[in-house]
Amino acid sequence: MHLLKVLILLMLVNALYGAGENIKSFWADFVQNVSSENEGKISYEGNIEAKVPNLAKWTYLKPLKKEIYINAQNVIVYEPNLYQATITHLEEKADFLSIIKTAVLGKDGRYLSVIGKTSYFLTFKDKKPYLLEFNDEFGNEVRIEFKNVRMNIPLKDSDFVFVPSDDIDIIHQ
Repeated sequence: MHLLKVLILLMLVNALYGAGENIKSFWADFVQNVSSENEGKISYEGNIEAKVPNLAKWTYLKPLKKEIYINAQNVIVYEPNLYQATITHLEEKADFLSIIKTAVLGKDGRYLSVIGKTSYFLTFKDKKPYLLEFNDEFGNEVRIEFKNVRMNIPLKDSDFVFVPSDDIDIIHQ
């Protein structure tokens, strides 16, 4: 379920950009903080690249390396330290136009989109996405801050294709 949320987040970010600037591609460094009452705060760092209509790659660099590839049909989570990749078929697809239509600029200056039972808040800074906030299905507060944002830059489709090496296990869910 968490992987579906990542896909929805990506589509939400793309949709909100598209609503204002017709974004075709997106690249940024990110810092993701996940806070919970029981576990405290965990921070992740990496970068995200995305390309219309539905390609994305999240590369986590700290604290552990991980890559998440997303397309219209699947989410692939590659964990090099475990020598494994998990492939999950997306049975539920987020409708790009529905996300655009549901994104509403709130009085606090943030965009709001409600997808399923989750409310996503996106803050812009200098007409670029700066902060994405939501509570995940486990009750954790998630904040993703985007830095070094680049929009409408050339990105190769091949960057979004996972090519496994022979020494990893593939798990289908």
